[in-house]
Amino acid sequence: MGILKSVDWFLFAPAVFLVILGGLVLSSVSKNVYPEHFIFLFLALVIFFIATKIDVDFLFSISGFLYIFSLLLLVSTLALGILYPGVVTRGASRWIYLGPFVFQPSELIKPALILFFANVVSSRTGFLRFFLALATFLPAFILVALQPDLGSAIVLSAGFFGILFFGGVSLRMFAGAFVFLAAVSPAAWQFLAVYQKTRILTFLSPTADPLGAGYNSLQAVIAIGSGGFLGRGLGQGTQSQLSFLPERHTDFIFAALSEELGFVGAILAVVAFCLILYRLIVIIRRQEDVLLQSLLGGIFFIFFAHIIVNAGMNMGVLPITGIPLPFVSSGGSSLLSMSVLLGIASGISSRLKTGSIRDTILI
Repeated sequence: MGILKSVDWFLFAPAVFLVILGGLVLSSVSKNVYPEHFIFLFLALVIFFIATKIDVDFLFSISGFLYIFSLLLLVSTLALGILYPGVVTRGASRWIYLGPFVFQPSELIKPALILFFANVVSSRTGFLRFFLALATFLPAFILVALQPDLGSAIVLSAGFFGILFFGGVSLRMFAGAFVFLAAVSPAAWQFLAVYQKTRILTFLSPTADPLGAGYNSLQAVIAIGSGGFLGRGLGQGTQSQLSFLPERHTDFIFAALSEELGFVGAILAVVAFCLILYRLIVIIRRQEDVLLQSLLGGIFFIFFAHIIVNAGMNMGVLPITGIPLPFVSSGGSSLLSMSVLLGIASGISSRLKTGSIRDTILI
């Protein structure tokens, strides 16, 4: 009972709903993800409750070690791709294979990096704070981008800027950062992998190559549109069931969900995500500690980036980057990472003094 009392149910309940919704769609479009998916669901539940109960001050105290370990894990992933080319998939070295299980370090390290970045930002003031934060962020960003994993690099960047924003970094420094990013963007284009450039160009004109580079995006849009209001029904989606829709259990599960459960199913998923994001904002506003505010801000933007980018690329309004939909997509690494982040936020929330139920729900 003590564990249940420490849970913020306004975070936990929507996440459980999304897991159930995702499970229904996965059982329809990709039955071969089981029983591995059940194993990761159990681990995610355990990890969520552990993260809820653990003292966040302890996590901050070991965040430096977690940061170094994360960098070593990323370096190891790149090294494995060089030493053993057989583990490289689609030109990317992102995964570590342990028997029947596959782990993606760029997903697993997100909680560790967010903890460390928040600690760095809150421990200094002025320009030094911004400089140290950037100096610790860039190595992780570069290692993730080299895999190459543009999607995770974008999500990490969103979390990092969320930490800076809620950590009190001045708007002038933010403006300087955006000017710098705009200045280096042309140079950064040269370092993108060929397939990443193709995805961006295809986003600008998906119909230019409907059977090649634009195929994935167009099939996702067709799947969403064909779902109608109530959907075609589980197991009845033509795009999903006839394999026209690629990666329907991971990157394009939102399109599969929309096709089989329709507008109603998609809206239910969106509402659940909005409840999680809204609740995170409530917790941030109630928190007076700048360190915890910056940590929660990073968690908020991690979730926000995942949701917006995944849904956006499914609807054809953003380039395809390969980002899973939290708690819905198949993928153990993402599920574990998101569970840790949500568990930390739940633990922080449970330690706040709350009044009535109305005070708990609303800002």
